[in-house]
This record gives sequence, structure tokens and C-alpha cells, in this order.
Amino acid sequence: MYRIVLIDDEPLVLAGIASLIPWEEYECTIVGKATNGNSAMELILELNPDIVITDIRMPVMNGLELIEACQKQGCEFAFLLLTNLEDFQLAQQAVRLGATDYLVKLDLQPQALIDALERAKDCCNLMKSHHKKELYSFLLKDSQAQVERSYFTQLLNPQKDEFPVNSELEKNYPFVYMILFQMMPEQIQFGQTDAYDFQFIRSQLLDIISGISSRYFARCTTLPQEKDTLALAVCPKLENDNEKALSDFCNKIKVALSTYFALTAQFGISKRKEQLSELPEAFLEAKKALDDCYYESNRSISFYRPQTEERHRSSNREFNINFLKKAMYDAVLHNESSELHQIFDELSSLFRQYKPGKTQAVSACINIYSFFHDLFQEESADTEDFPYISDITEQLAQLGSLEDILLWLDSFCEKMCGLLTERKENRSDKLVYLAKRYINEHYTEKLTLSDIADHLRISSGHLSTTFSRYMNLTISDYIAQVKIEHAKELIDSGQYLIYEIAGQLGFDNAYYFSKVFKKVTGMSPRDYDSLHK
Repeated sequence: MYRIVLIDDEPLVLAGIASLIPWEEYECTIVGKATNGNSAMELILELNPDIVITDIRMPVMNGLELIEACQKQGCEFAFLLLTNLEDFQLAQQAVRLGATDYLVKLDLQPQALIDALERAKDCCNLMKSHHKKELYSFLLKDSQAQVERSYFTQLLNPQKDEFPVNSELEKNYPFVYMILFQMMPEQIQFGQTDAYDFQFIRSQLLDIISGISSRYFARCTTLPQEKDTLALAVCPKLENDNEKALSDFCNKIKVALSTYFALTAQFGISKRKEQLSELPEAFLEAKKALDDCYYESNRSISFYRPQTEERHRSSNREFNINFLKKAMYDAVLHNESSELHQIFDELSSLFRQYKPGKTQAVSACINIYSFFHDLFQEESADTEDFPYISDITEQLAQLGSLEDILLWLDSFCEKMCGLLTERKENRSDKLVYLAKRYINEHYTEKLTLSDIADHLRISSGHLSTTFSRYMNLTISDYIAQVKIEHAKELIDSGQYLIYEIAGQLGFDNAYYFSKVFKKVTGMSPRDYDSLHK
């Protein structure tokens, strides 16, 4: 059955046409009716009819505008125009749009409608036949691409010691290059973890690659790798079998990535291989060439050279940045953003001096991030400040060069320094800072919570709660720690007796001093003295 939509702004005309012939006898059925162009378009988009019979003159949107609008939406159907005698010029215009016929409403006879329907049905059959041919051609082409993709994927499988030769593919690929490229963000910023859907981007990019590659290559097969990485096995046209043409192709892919997805890419290209069996070797060469871009951020397209094997051996050296953590901890503890900035500058200098490989550099950044994540986890549960470590790992893995990693470190440093500045300006944190400063300046006195609270002009309860929340220990415990640290220095000097030290630090007697000392250090002052002697 051919599905038909009728459109006319006169209900009587609609009813008349609908009852003019027995539609089912001519393999037709009316699935919808409309009285103006707008509602007709909604109906057509919803029902997807085979044939549309529409009046030319209608309010809101006339018949010609309706047909043009539907064609722009990708609708395909045969259509007949209903006209008046004075609409002859419009009818001619309709024929140019693809109308199979036009019928004068006042003279419309059953046989004229039947003849017009037959021509419309022939047009429908022609469109369906054309689509079947297109579909068959597409499926055949897609099937061939799948065969090539499957063959190359298995050929690159290191588990396969031997693999049967495909003589047809050998003819299609008399020689081959491997191009490996990784997509990455154009802008590097800490915390950008969910901006790119690489699975969607890759599905769109395959069509773009197909269009560009046809200009340069006789054959091209795309092999997915990681979600942000693609490999291409290509056989260039003879006039394009050179580095300039291969570079031009890569640059066009970069332009497309930047234009449509705000991404960039780095490319590694193997040497020419004369046999498909050499494809695994070509893949390794392309990977080494791509790795070379990591160290030279100004180079986005790298061709494999034998000397690449000897380059950057320093990437295997141990790269340890843990010795900086103590200084980082102190800077965070005292909210010193300027000191933290200097430490990150030193860290960046180490990266530039030692040039760690990508795996080492990423591991070092995750190490630093985890350290700060743990320091701030009780204060900041906001994932905008500290995203999940898995997200950070994924973001770092997408960075293409050592300079990109250093840019990421800079942005992370700015984020941490900003948090420290906020903490320092925060009233509650400032109270803790002032309390600690007062204790460190008056540790020789007999200090109490109320003394410190009076000095800061706040209540003892508020000071106690605020201090405990930020320091994770009571203010009495902090006073004891400060006093005992100074007590150790006095004991190590060997100039004072225990009761003298107790007096200098504001303790009532040597017994109480010894009790506090043992609580903090786990040993008595005399045991500590004996141990260190």
C-alpha cells in the first residue's frame, strides 16, 4: 500500500478528493489530512508518506513552500499539486521542484486522479530502487572495509606468529605506511575532565578522514586504538608518496579537529613498507615517532628516523619528587601561597632538567595531586576543587607533550595557591593562625585556653571548636606539642636539669612536665636524654 497525505485549506475539497475514487483498489491508503502548511509539515515528518497531494495556495505556508521545507528536512516522497486555472505559472514551478503532476481542482475527474496516482507510484518505485542500489553499494563498500580492518587488526596482534596472506589486499596495498595519531585538548587546564566525548568524536571523525584520505591515498584503513588515538594503514597515490603530502594530510586532519571539536593532534608516521607482513614493524615505528613529539612540543608531525631509537634514553632514569613534600606540607600548613609557588617552580625545573618519560611524568603528577587531595580532603569535598583521581589520570594521559604536562602543573599550582589565599582570608582559619602564632610566641608561659581566647577577644568555646576542626587536635594538645619540641632542644643542649627545663617552659613542677613529655613522645625526659646521648 502506498501511504498518502491530503492537504487543502477547504474541508469540502478534502472530503471530495477523499471520496472521488476507491483508493484501496489502486494500492493506496489515506493516512492523514491537513488544512494548512504548518500542520501538514508536522504530519509529513511524523508519518513519512509515500505520496503527498497538496493545494498550491494555502494560508501560513503555501504548497510550494511546504514541499521545499520538507525536502530540506530530508523527506523524500512523490507529490501532486492541486491548482486553480490561474495558478498555471505556480504549477510549472512545482514541476521544477519535482512534482509528478498537477491537477486542476474544478475539472478533477476520477480517471485524471488515477492516472496521476500511477505516475506518482512509478516515481516512488524509482526512488526506492535507487535507495536499494545506494544501500547495496554502501553495504558492499562497508563490508570490504570491515574485511580490511579485521585483517590488519589480526596482523598487528602480537599473539599471532603466522597469519595467512590475503592476496587481494596485497594487490590493493603494494606498499604501506602506518600513521598513528593522538587527539588532545587545544587548551590545557587542571580539572578539565569531562569536556570531550572521544567515542562520539571518533565516530564523527571517521567520515572526515574518509573524505580527506580519498584525495591523498589509493587505500586507507582506519584501526581504532585507545579512545583518543587512531591508527591508519595507508597506501598513498603515487604522486603523494612523499613526506610533504603525508604532512599535508595530517595538517588537514588537525584543521578539522580544531574547527569541529576544539582539539589538536600529534602524528607519528612510519617508514614505507613494501610488504603488508611488515605492518607490525611499521606500527612500532609510528609509535616511536609519535613518542618523539612528547619531547618536542613544537613538532606535531614526526616521521620515524633510525636515530629515534637512541634519543631520550634518560626517560628510563628514576624520577623522584617526594623530597619536596615536606616543604609543600609546611607551605599548606601556614597558608603560604608564595612559598608553594616557589616549590612548584622548582618542580617544573626538575621536569625540564631530567625530561622524564611520559609514564614517569604522569605518575609524578598523580603523586603530587594525591598528596594535595589528602591534605585538603577534610576541608574541600567539592569535586570542582579536587576531581576524582581516576579523572585526573585520564586527563593527564591525554596530554601529548612534556610542555603540556608542565602547563597542567602550572594550572594546578595556581589552583592550590588560590585555595591557600582563600584559607588565609577566611575568618575561621585566621583565628587558628593567630592562636598558633600566640602559642609559639608565649610557649614559656603557663598557657590556657581562656588566656588565648581573651587575647583574641573571642569566646573559649568558639576558639576550641574552630581550632579542633581545622587542626584535628585540641588546643591543649597543640600547646603541649610546642612546649615539648622546645624541651627537646633544651635537653639536647645538655645545659639544663629536668626541673630547670620544666620551669623555663611554664610547667608547675618537674613531675607534670615529665608526664606531658611522655604523653607526647612516648618516653620520659630522662629516657629521651639517654637515648640521644
